[in-house]
Amino acid sequence: MFFEPDDLDVRERMHAAFAGATIQLGCAPASDATETWGHSGRTIGAPVTTSSGNAWLRVLEAPVGKEGGKLWTGTQEAAATLPMEIPRPRLLASADWVDEGYAYRAELSTYVTAPVCSPTPDLTEHITLPDAWWSRLHRAASTVAATPVPDDRPRVISQDYVHRTIPRYLGEAGIDTTVHHWTLAHGDLHWANLTSPELTILDWEGFGPAPHGFDAAHIYAYTLPVPELAARIRDTFADVLATRDGRLAELTVAAILLQAADRDPVHARLAPHVRAHTQRLLEHHRDS
Repeated sequence: MFFEPDDLDVRERMHAAFAGATIQLGCAPASDATETWGHSGRTIGAPVTTSSGNAWLRVLEAPVGKEGGKLWTGTQEAAATLPMEIPRPRLLASADWVDEGYAYRAELSTYVTAPVCSPTPDLTEHITLPDAWWSRLHRAASTVAATPVPDDRPRVISQDYVHRTIPRYLGEAGIDTTVHHWTLAHGDLHWANLTSPELTILDWEGFGPAPHGFDAAHIYAYTLPVPELAARIRDTFADVLATRDGRLAELTVAAILLQAADRDPVHARLAPHVRAHTQRLLEHHRDS
């Protein structure tokens, strides 16, 4: 969802790193491949060919001494932690190196042929998905939440963040913002990270403990512009969203998305839907 960086030095450095990664991992750029960029050129990814077929190569960059952390280690930790039945790309190989003051990590993963459900995180028009897709999504999210949390895996968001952000963006509504149930979550479950008609869940770098129901609340919020499918999400995840934990997860996600509305057009156009839904949640809270 990010554009090629304007900074020529960043582009040249990342292209050189990508070329170096293909040599280290024994692959070659695919012909006519379209590259994808992370925020501010922090990552670059593109399809490649290997002796076994197509794959996906992603390269991360950070100044030496600032590498590491949740996003840097996320793909490898997800590969080591999550059950195989969760539909996601498989990490095939990786490499780390340092060059001229920058640290790099290259990750080679299986290539996903199915297209993403949306080019942007939010859903802006109706799409048709088979019943099996919905069942598999629910089963995958439930399996993630039931997976024991690695001892050293950082949280998607902190308890302090929840305490601060809900009243700041949703107002003082007399809500207990203490998260009593933390479970493992993808952490960024939206429509640009889901493929169809065969479900694959992409981009696991941010996975970690989150308020229980976070993934269901997250995908629901990004579906609000299409009420019919939002209702399907709500039905699919009723076992989570219709609970006290689920409502707190929804309010937490709402605050996160409203905070992001000041920074990018996707969340700015989503904000009115999120505000309307939040009002309904708060009215339900006052009536209960």
